[in-house]
Amino acid sequence: MNKYMVMLMVALSGHSMVGFAKDAVMYGYDKSNHEIYAQNGNKKGTLKFEEDYTGNPSYSFDFFSGAPAIIADGQSLHDSTVYATLNYSNDKFNIDCLYYNIKSKKNGVLIKEGVCGLDMSSPEKYSDYIDQKVNEIEDDMDSTDTSLILNGKMSYLPIVIYKNKGKLLYKLYNNKQAMLDDKYSVLSMTNNGECEVFTNNPWVIYNAQDPQQAEIMSEKNANGKIELNKATPQTSEVNECLLYPAISIKQPKAFFYDSSFNVTKSYLIKNDKINLLSVSADGKWCKARYINNKNIPIDNNMLCSDLTI
Repeated sequence: MNKYMVMLMVALSGHSMVGFAKDAVMYGYDKSNHEIYAQNGNKKGTLKFEEDYTGNPSYSFDFFSGAPAIIADGQSLHDSTVYATLNYSNDKFNIDCLYYNIKSKKNGVLIKEGVCGLDMSSPEKYSDYIDQKVNEIEDDMDSTDTSLILNGKMSYLPIVIYKNKGKLLYKLYNNKQAMLDDKYSVLSMTNNGECEVFTNNPWVIYNAQDPQQAEIMSEKNANGKIELNKATPQTSEVNECLLYPAISIKQPKAFFYDSSFNVTKSYLIKNDKINLLSVSADGKWCKARYINNKNIPIDNNMLCSDLTI
């Protein structure tokens, strides 16, 4: 992540100098002129921005993990704080990363994730961009039916969040109380069964330029500002990926069914991992989400009898 995150060198009362030696750039916010600035020697770039604490979401300027950021705080069916970090190069600003900490009041799911390498070249449209992304994230997180763990039908809740050719990441609420207390871990499982566990609600940061990359980061609050650092896995003699496995296909083939419950040509194979989104009243049909190696989710109906639930 270091190549996508700006290094913090100096942080003094609303401005920061980032970069290296002759290329050092000082970032800050000029409240009187309503603009974010980047000062590099005699050169100065500006981005029109006005802090607004009255709206929902509210918008402010600060630093996130050493990078200058537009911060959006919102409260409705979700409580959210979003950090759009900025970079200034080639005489222009762009949004480099989007970090989001969102808690759903609909199903209780908490996510702390980010996407870097965005290189969004129209940062003045930050509010539209943030709103669009947050709406997509909220719709996605709300699709998980957490009543299954809250009502005792499942003893723990695994949520697959990322997959590449060699590794699977899933979020784990290991019991009902963990769900109620917003305490989750992220488990990383390789194709050969190696398991790493990251506790204390870590962040997962994705690379917009390379979907095969994802970093797990720990959070530290330093002088009221959040810093992210590469997370260290928990040491344990127990393989928690075996103790709390993601939901899998248990048949040689398990077909998808359309909205009318007609079988399709698409299917998953034994040991493929899925998210359980919901279960029909009669317990026959499960709405499942499969994330492929390109991290594209596929939602459809499956027979619950084909799943390890």
